Amino acid sequence: MILGETFDSSLCIPNRVLKFSVIVSLSGWKSLDTDLNSKMGRSHKISDVQPPLASANEITPNAESQSECKLNKELDNFTDLCVTWTIRLLILLASVISWIKYDYLQCVVNNSWLILRHSWIFNSVYFETWWTTFSFAWIVPVYPFAIHLITAFDKYKIHPSVTYVHQTVTGMLKDSVIYMGPFMFLDSVMVKKYHNVNPSIWKLKQQSFIQNTRALPVDPPELGRVIFDLVASIMTFDAIFFIIHLFLHRNTWFYRKIHAQHHQHDVMHPHVTNKLTVVERIVLVLSANFALKLYRSHPLTRMLFVPLFVWLLVENHTGYDMPFGLHRVIPFNLYGGSVKHYKHHMHGSKYYQPFFTYLDYFLENKSNSKHKYQI
Repeated sequence: MILGETFDSSLCIPNRVLKFSVIVSLSGWKSLDTDLNSKMGRSHKISDVQPPLASANEITPNAESQSECKLNKELDNFTDLCVTWTIRLLILLASVISWIKYDYLQCVVNNSWLILRHSWIFNSVYFETWWTTFSFAWIVPVYPFAIHLITAFDKYKIHPSVTYVHQTVTGMLKDSVIYMGPFMFLDSVMVKKYHNVNPSIWKLKQQSFIQNTRALPVDPPELGRVIFDLVASIMTFDAIFFIIHLFLHRNTWFYRKIHAQHHQHDVMHPHVTNKLTVVERIVLVLSANFALKLYRSHPLTRMLFVPLFVWLLVENHTGYDMPFGLHRVIPFNLYGGSVKHYKHHMHGSKYYQPFFTYLDYFLENKSNSKHKYQI
């Protein structure tokens, strides 16, 4: 008998053996729970609303404290509502000014296009790939990282676990290479075809196996058409990727091989946006490109589309319910935003639309109950 080792009086089993068995059993259940969560499309087992821990020393607030807390909450809600309506009014004001100053803004568009057409980097076939990578690189630190540093915004976290997970420079460079590699290869071998470009130029470019520059239209786009194409392309992509996203969750094999990586994270943070397999990333970009091609979008419109598109994707993964978020600014719950997408990551059983909600609600209403379309 080893010194200091005790035995259970009834089973004659060393206590340290019993402890070891319990630990192994708990580890097994934990692994099983994690495996089930991953199969169901859930990111981790933290619930949306965690109940407070019971405490024998908990102090029950008196009526005055409860009244003060209620008053502060109502004041916060009123302040948030004022912020939301201020953003709405600013958008309305900007729309009115744009309509009044339409000719001036069109001149700005014309001059901008003239400068871009003579820029070597804009003429490069790799421009859109570089531009997308650069947009993600500056949008993440400007928006989510800045919010993380301001402690006053902590109250807007959808769940206390939400945070900003820092990335190393090496990791970011690695992600950039992994992202740009496949698309730069496609850029090199594909002839980019834009509307209002002479088809004879495309035929001439097809004679070369490696592409270096892209054939751009001479005329600038109309401002009204730019705005329409941006909105229409976002909505079209939203509908297309809803179908793809739903399929990836419904099919077990495709989910495990293609989409599961996007749901494998401990906490919600902006870099989850880019946590994609190569196949899923290509499908995402090609879906957006198809939406732009459908409306024959001008190269200038495509350039504006990229940062807008990246910002919407990053905002979905911030984990914050900000009063100036689009899901608050756009009325009637038409836009899901970070709140709906957070719930999708936690459960994986609903809210498949990247941005809007109408198709999700349609699918939900077609089901016998709200949670019947379980993946």
